[in-house]
Amino acid sequence: MFQISTLYKPLVLFSACSLLAGPSFSAPYTGLVKVPARGADFFTTAERFNRYYTDPTYKPERILHVSPSGNGDGSATSPMSPDQAFSDVRAGDEILFQEGRYTGCWELDEDSSGAYDKPLVIKAASDKVSIDCCNSGRKACFNLEGANYIAIDGFSLNGGSYGIRAVGLGYAQPKHQKGIAILNNRIGGQYKDPIFSGQSDWIAVDGNTAHHAGDGDGHGIYLSNGGDWMIVRNNELHSNASSDFQINADPISTCMETDIAYDDPRCDGSALDAKGQGTSEFVLVESNHFHNSDVGPNFTSVRNAVVRNNIFGPYDRHGTSFWQETGNPRLGSSDNRIEHNLFIGFNRRHILQSVAYSDRNQVRNNILLGYRHSGKSLEANPETVLVEIDPDTVHDNHFSGNVYIGGRFSGFTPVSGELRLKKFDPAWFSGFPTDGMGTATDYRPAETAPFIDKAVLLPTTPMDMEGRPRRNPVNPGPWEYGGELRATITPSGTSPKTDNSGITR
Repeated sequence: MFQISTLYKPLVLFSACSLLAGPSFSAPYTGLVKVPARGADFFTTAERFNRYYTDPTYKPERILHVSPSGNGDGSATSPMSPDQAFSDVRAGDEILFQEGRYTGCWELDEDSSGAYDKPLVIKAASDKVSIDCCNSGRKACFNLEGANYIAIDGFSLNGGSYGIRAVGLGYAQPKHQKGIAILNNRIGGQYKDPIFSGQSDWIAVDGNTAHHAGDGDGHGIYLSNGGDWMIVRNNELHSNASSDFQINADPISTCMETDIAYDDPRCDGSALDAKGQGTSEFVLVESNHFHNSDVGPNFTSVRNAVVRNNIFGPYDRHGTSFWQETGNPRLGSSDNRIEHNLFIGFNRRHILQSVAYSDRNQVRNNILLGYRHSGKSLEANPETVLVEIDPDTVHDNHFSGNVYIGGRFSGFTPVSGELRLKKFDPAWFSGFPTDGMGTATDYRPAETAPFIDKAVLLPTTPMDMEGRPRRNPVNPGPWEYGGELRATITPSGTSPKTDNSGITR
């Protein structure tokens, strides 16, 4: 599956700009934004992520060892049962699952949480720990109801309705859950969603594979109900029944159904003021490979997000959408940076869409590719909608440095200086998969690619998908370099909790 080096901590530089229509305020992240070390800032706000994720020196105060048949005292030589461990666990503990196959669902609530200084860690001892999610209650292998500062790391989770479900206690920000870290898991075959969150702030979803979500909901990763300050990186999603990745602030539920007007600041205001429960803000989505599901990612009422170095597509129906579900301009998916991604489509539908007041987005240095195939023969598809813009509500999205291959446009015309290619040769990539079911490295550029060095270096995306510094001029898309990868980059101060091991040149 998707394995690349992600050892660097990326940096992002933003300039102040007007965020929203109507009464305006300035973007609060005029400086560098990065995946934070412990105690650093994220979008200029003091981080509140799980310490297990941000602090490479973290060690638990106590380890409770469990096994499928355990009935001991929880030591390494006498493991206890998972049920006993979840009954006994306290902040600062680690529940370590020894190798084997388990069946069950385990829950933690607000009375069995970790803390910012003492997270609660649930960890697999190796990749040979597998759990079959049960068919009772929430039908989730791990269900976190109002529990804070929990890390779940390294499991194979099978079936049930959810693999991991993490929710807060209410739509208002003070009732949101905080500090969940979902890391390095392999999750599939759920009736609803492998990874689901709602009303969850400061959540990190990193290094997971989520696949074959069923028709009960069908999202590989679904982040809902107005969560803010989120990281989604290094994940692979495929073969899901609906939109494989979805952020939906869901103002219909979080505002309208609670008798809050869409234009009330409690609904459309800023998370910095503990308002805006109808939006999701301050989200980093980077270095993911999302493909071969029914529908591409939905960014619904998402503001102030960074979407960079990802591979999106192909999909059975359509690709990535920035949109919303109300008529309030302030709830559009706006003021986002969309840089150095590869968007792929192979039918007549859109591969990148911005509609319903989703405005003031920066769309720069991406590759947008429409192709079609007959057997193993590939060619440009002139019918694929590369970019779709709603001209009635969207007037100020800014495009530059993008490459458009094949396809056509709806409500949009490329700007001067962008590269438009009517033909497509799969040899432009190192191993372009006919059906999309390849690896992220298959999309590294080949020497014959006509888009090599065709864009200008952006200070907001200085590294490529595998963490190597970009040159100037740069390659559009997520990869700066092609060919074999020969050496390892390990920047100082990097947390091993966030990494997928890999090799780089």
